[in-house]
Amino acid sequence: MTIHRTLLISYLLISLASALLIALMIFAHFRNVLQQEIEHKLESQAITIMQQIDMTLFERMHNIASWSHLELMQDIRTRDVDKRLAQYLHELYSEYEGVYQQLFVVNKNKETIASSHPNFIGEQQLMTKNWLMTKLKQHHFSINQLKITPKYLSLSIPISDIFQEKKLGRLYAYFNWHEITRLLDKSVSGHSKNAIYYSLLLDATGRVIANSSNLKDKIKPFQLIDKKLLKESLSGAFEDTVPFLQQFALIGFSRSQGYRTFSGLNWRILILHGSDLAYAPILKVWHVLALFVGLTLFLGTIVSLWMSARISKPISLLAKSTRDFMAGKPTDFIPIKTSTEISELNTQFAKMIKNLEQSRLDIARVAKLAMMGEMAASMAHEVRTPLGILRSSAQMLQRDTQLSAISLEMTEFILSETKRLNDLISLLLECARPRASKFSLHSLEPIITHVSELLGSQIKTKQITLSLQFGHKDHLLMCDKDQLIQILLNLIMNAIQHVEIKGKIKISTQIITSTLEIKVCDNGSGISKADKQTVFDPFFTQRQEGIGLGLTVVQQIVLAHHAKIFITDSPEKGSCFHVQFPHNEKR
Repeated sequence: MTIHRTLLISYLLISLASALLIALMIFAHFRNVLQQEIEHKLESQAITIMQQIDMTLFERMHNIASWSHLELMQDIRTRDVDKRLAQYLHELYSEYEGVYQQLFVVNKNKETIASSHPNFIGEQQLMTKNWLMTKLKQHHFSINQLKITPKYLSLSIPISDIFQEKKLGRLYAYFNWHEITRLLDKSVSGHSKNAIYYSLLLDATGRVIANSSNLKDKIKPFQLIDKKLLKESLSGAFEDTVPFLQQFALIGFSRSQGYRTFSGLNWRILILHGSDLAYAPILKVWHVLALFVGLTLFLGTIVSLWMSARISKPISLLAKSTRDFMAGKPTDFIPIKTSTEISELNTQFAKMIKNLEQSRLDIARVAKLAMMGEMAASMAHEVRTPLGILRSSAQMLQRDTQLSAISLEMTEFILSETKRLNDLISLLLECARPRASKFSLHSLEPIITHVSELLGSQIKTKQITLSLQFGHKDHLLMCDKDQLIQILLNLIMNAIQHVEIKGKIKISTQIITSTLEIKVCDNGSGISKADKQTVFDPFFTQRQEGIGLGLTVVQQIVLAHHAKIFITDSPEKGSCFHVQFPHNEKR
């Protein structure tokens, strides 16, 4: 597969993946926001309806408690012979139109003494087991099992004898349960036809005791709700499967917390909304996102064709030039005007080819230097013997008192030249066979100070200003002391030789990350950019009397210390030699 096709497919896949990822993230975000909004609304509705139910029950019980303390209730003693109590109950029934189905009073024998409906007077009240017990201030209420047909909730409270500490009977009130179902219907009304809500009132055991009208055919009275729909918290919202609706639904719930002095009956409200209808608005967003994905893919195809061609074409040209180079054909790297990276690749590749050619020349030069080194080592041993003989002969001639002045001068020439040749041979041998380094821990500042003192006379002769600038503490370096002195001597001597009278030389040390740097700077004539590449080559010198081996020896010692040396321009318009040694502060 070509790089053009690979790039094209890659760009298309990236465009498609990015568009899909963005679309899914937007869709998930909108869905989450919509879900949170609906759940908050359902929870608020559940709390409101539960509070209204608690308030309604409180009002009914408060009414009954007030009525039970009326003096009129004492007519139970006389079996309400004048029918005042029955008349009062009928008036209450009429006044609370539709709230109560019946109000009546029974005596201790469970006989109906007075009733809002005269037909029930005299009937015997059957004993039934109390369904719930609750308290409102000091009043204790009994609640009988909810009646579905007709729908009413039986509330009763004892009537106390105001003359004796005993009970005269009980006041019963059949609270119309339609008052509760109307509240549930009200909670789900007022929505659009597509936003169908359902509401349920559950008792403490999770049985349905009331529901909105639109659940009439979907759930039975006193049906036990699935436990997963009964949450322990006071209120909240969640999403789950609702078995009797046979679908997922968003559910808001609230538990009874009572009203004023009424502690509540631990009932709970569920408000349900089908997930399909709840998330219907988000489908419109999905249609827009699908259009966005299609448009992104279309634009991505156009951009991918252009980008793949723009990248693959220069690479193809570069590959062709490389094949020509490998085949030995003349290679001319034409500058490619494209992206920065491709242009840089072309430039660096051209430099690499040029460096390969240079490397071939360097290898040949190194081979020559190696051969010259071997020759220098062998010749040094051969030349030193006659040099020693010449030097000894000249010294013996100097002892002859009959030599003329010219002869003595000639012997001086012999001694000085043989010394110079011997020094040159020693330097050649040192380049050919440098001795092994002996590492130990040394303090750097005393060594630099010692070297500057050794060269003090030469510095004084040229009136050079020498400044030493050390770091904030005494630096310790693992090195060969004698070789380090040799490095410093060569570098400082090189600076002395290249500065003018009254010149400046600065020696400084500093720690840069994990390296210890020695820097020797001068304000001499400096070194050109071309000469910086060859200044460490053997026999390279800028002085007529120089040999050109001093910096070569320095570089060999530096490499033996696993250090590096390089040259920069000095701030004083001269040169700066940087020697950087590996350094560990914790040593």
